[in-house]
Amino acid sequence: MQTLTSAPPVSTRTTRVRVLPAPTYEPAGPGAMGAGAVGSGTVRAVFPGPRPDAGPSRKTLTAAVEARRFTVATSRLLFEVIDRRRGIAHLGDSVSPSIVDQVAALVRHDAFRVAEIAGAPGGPPARGTVLQRVHVQLCDTSAAEVFGSYLSGGRVRAFAGRVERKPRRVRGNDPRPGGAGARTGLGQVEYRWQLVALEFC
Repeated sequence: MQTLTSAPPVSTRTTRVRVLPAPTYEPAGPGAMGAGAVGSGTVRAVFPGPRPDAGPSRKTLTAAVEARRFTVATSRLLFEVIDRRRGIAHLGDSVSPSIVDQVAALVRHDAFRVAEIAGAPGGPPARGTVLQRVHVQLCDTSAAEVFGSYLSGGRVRAFAGRVERKPRRVRGNDPRPGGAGARTGLGQVEYRWQLVALEFC
């Protein structure tokens, strides 16, 4: 008679498992986010810290001041043209040709023409279109989004647009000896602000 031997008992204990953090796959170096092991299985995200000299550069601040000064002056001029206090020719190169056509059409069809509002008794009548507020949001040193409000017929309305620094050919003086004051051809290029988009609400 054959004797059956039982199989050795299977242990219920599992082998010890060691968990390690995943290796870093992000690129290393300044400005990169990486991961590294710190202590027992802790993962730390590395972010670039603020630079001591962080902030708008001098060039950016100068562009913001120039863009705002140009926008305020051009907006006032626009409303004076719309109000027929100035001719369309006064816009010159401060606005793009498409905006010249747009404003000329508004004036021609009296789109903003309103009756003068009587002021205080005995006082002069108030004009119907007056610039109130202007805000400028710089996109970069050569472009900015602008918006603001104006008073028309006793109601506050809004406008928005975009200004950009555009190259323009200008006349220059002859730099040669003896040529002081002599005007040369349109050979010099200067970058000047120009209103390139305009919407009224």
